[in-house]
Amino acid sequence: MSWIKAKGRWVSTTTVKCKAFEADEIIPEEESKNAPLKYLSIDIECMPQAERLPDPSKDPIVIISMVFHPPYKGKEHIVLVAKPFSAENNILGFENEKQMLEKFVEILLDYDPDIILGYNILNFDFPYLIKRLEINKVRRDIGRCEKLPVLKKLSAGYSISLTGRVIVDPYDIIKKDVYIRLKRYDLNTVAKYFLNEEKIEIDGVKEMKKLWNGTREDLLKFTAYCKKDAELALRLIIEKDLLEKFFELSKISGLLLQDVFGGQSQRHECKLLHEFKKRNMVLPCKPDEKEIERRKEERKKLGLKGAIVLDPKVGLHNDGCILVLDFASLYPSIIRTFNICPTTLLLDNADNYEHITSPTGAKFVAPSVREGVFPAIVKELIETRKKVKKQMKEETDPEKKRILDAKQHALKIMANSLYGYLGFLPARLYLLEIANSITAFGRENILKTKELVENNFPVEIVYGDTDSIFVKTKTTDLEEAEKLGNEISEFVSSRLPGYLTLEFEKIFKSFLILTKKRYAGWKFERDPNSPTGWKEEIEMKGIETVRRDWCSLTSETMEKVIKIILKEGNIFAAAEHVRNVIKELSQGKVPLEKLTIVKSLTKPPEEYDGVQPHVELAKKLKQRDPTRAPSVGDRIEFVIVKGNQMLSKRAEDPKYVIEKGLEIDANYYIENQILPPIERIFEVCGITKAELLEGSKQQNLFDFYIKKKPERKKPEELVLDSFEGVVCFSCKWSFRRPLLSGICPRCGNTKLYFEYSGSAGAKAVVVF
Repeated sequence: MSWIKAKGRWVSTTTVKCKAFEADEIIPEEESKNAPLKYLSIDIECMPQAERLPDPSKDPIVIISMVFHPPYKGKEHIVLVAKPFSAENNILGFENEKQMLEKFVEILLDYDPDIILGYNILNFDFPYLIKRLEINKVRRDIGRCEKLPVLKKLSAGYSISLTGRVIVDPYDIIKKDVYIRLKRYDLNTVAKYFLNEEKIEIDGVKEMKKLWNGTREDLLKFTAYCKKDAELALRLIIEKDLLEKFFELSKISGLLLQDVFGGQSQRHECKLLHEFKKRNMVLPCKPDEKEIERRKEERKKLGLKGAIVLDPKVGLHNDGCILVLDFASLYPSIIRTFNICPTTLLLDNADNYEHITSPTGAKFVAPSVREGVFPAIVKELIETRKKVKKQMKEETDPEKKRILDAKQHALKIMANSLYGYLGFLPARLYLLEIANSITAFGRENILKTKELVENNFPVEIVYGDTDSIFVKTKTTDLEEAEKLGNEISEFVSSRLPGYLTLEFEKIFKSFLILTKKRYAGWKFERDPNSPTGWKEEIEMKGIETVRRDWCSLTSETMEKVIKIILKEGNIFAAAEHVRNVIKELSQGKVPLEKLTIVKSLTKPPEEYDGVQPHVELAKKLKQRDPTRAPSVGDRIEFVIVKGNQMLSKRAEDPKYVIEKGLEIDANYYIENQILPPIERIFEVCGITKAELLEGSKQQNLFDFYIKKKPERKKPEELVLDSFEGVVCFSCKWSFRRPLLSGICPRCGNTKLYFEYSGSAGAKAVVVF
């Protein structure tokens, strides 16, 4: 993906379809901008002949949408339809599937795209297309080479090779991105999240068949649906710059762009091949199965020890700012500092060279004897990234700044993933001694840092993980905390060996630790564009507020609880919010859409083992109306209703619930959706489940419906026969039973009263 100047001549060839140039000389050209590429986004619609996932050997493609960037002959899109249709809005109709496929290939070759993309194109659209081209005996040489194969099938999916073009799947890119966490990764969810736009709604295969066999307007809706999917996929790639990072990874590693989308090991091995060649050294071959098995056994026997995680001081910390300090590129810096590399490892306890001994006992020659290949690569990656970040600050051109940002991100990815490659069993340069030495130096480093900080500053370490320490201070002032953070950073960095540095990263004004690797904090970072000079947000790690098997009420409640605890520091207010949610839920006041759970039907219901709620609902829907039964691939929405049957049998369609006036099983949602994740948060704050639910009137497990007795004609005949609890005069916090201390644990007030209810819903209090 880099630029060159070439001297030579244009030539004719029967090997490739594009222009060919026979070069006498090739000169690398330093140019940061990327070439203007041509993108073709495609989406196909199939028509299964039976209730199952579409089968490319049996089921035809009926619509192909093609969206172009830049436009093709003035057209931004063309939709091909496998049935006669008079041309309208760039829709072309054909007599059959074969004619449609021939036109698709003709347009593709004429447009000659560099990038072919589509949402889930790798696992569905492209393999399906290739198979249908084969069955219909339509040419499949749609790459830029006349002879190389188009498709290679792997056991875990498809690897698509289309020489001269790159197949890009935004679904694959987004799902692998560790910084993106979504409840679902279907196109509708992703488009709504990134583009604030949604797909055209079509209710499964049944409606598709109806539209395909319906009126002209029906078919227009079907084609618009297909076109929109292709447009959304293209917009994700273009508007969200999803490829910029991969362009830069290609340049850094030397891999072809289509190979960069694979795993990290390919990128590193390509880079290493170049570096080894420069030193006139040969890189070992990839290990065979026998060698990989040997490595597995060795690892079982000797173990691969990971990073250290300091025991967390569990609970809520809001009486002093928490400083977060990170070791800059910890493992790459260790590799560079201690010259760790397969080319520097001393074997057989040889120590007749100047060397460095790791905490595990492994020995590496000093850089003065030989600089290792890995340390040299790390040096190049880190130093280049520093220069790029400096250029970014000085750059005023938004386009150049965007490319520089992608470059520094790619350099960071390459540097930080080097350790992972050294510990990767199928790697060419895997050595257990090296992987263990790196993590051992890391553990030694963080323990030394903890000692330096706690012995020289009036603070305590409340948590530490791999390359970060969380330092609790005695100040709640952000300016003071920032000053202290910088002092700690400078002090520790000056006492660390080699290239190891501790950087002050951010401040948590309040911090909630549940367990190792699970915490949430109210984060503050410097921001010159903010009126206060600070940018704030709630940061969470390991605390899932989004899960596929949770309804949105669960996610909303968790987020609200964490926000109240961190920003207000009020555990009781957070508990009160949970009570109110439970109360509204039990009184039927929560909208059904917030209680709806969504799961996909991945195979016919009868093929599932055991019973699952969405599968049982699919069976019920088929019995009620076979014409509207869910098909394989459909997303099924359900809620759980009251009843005596097992849970899976009580899954119901939300529309049916409204139509029949069915009652939601509030107990299910409270016990299985709301409380499990919430309890863990309150437990570390010293609030038990029983205390959390105090005052919730659990006469019959969250049955908040007060059964009214027949009204008495005379008020004086009122009988106070139902004790409801004890209430604090001051803060109104309620308890189901008297407190032995007589003191409200929330506000400390001693003025409490008993609350009773009587007939006709009347209430009375008795102060004590």
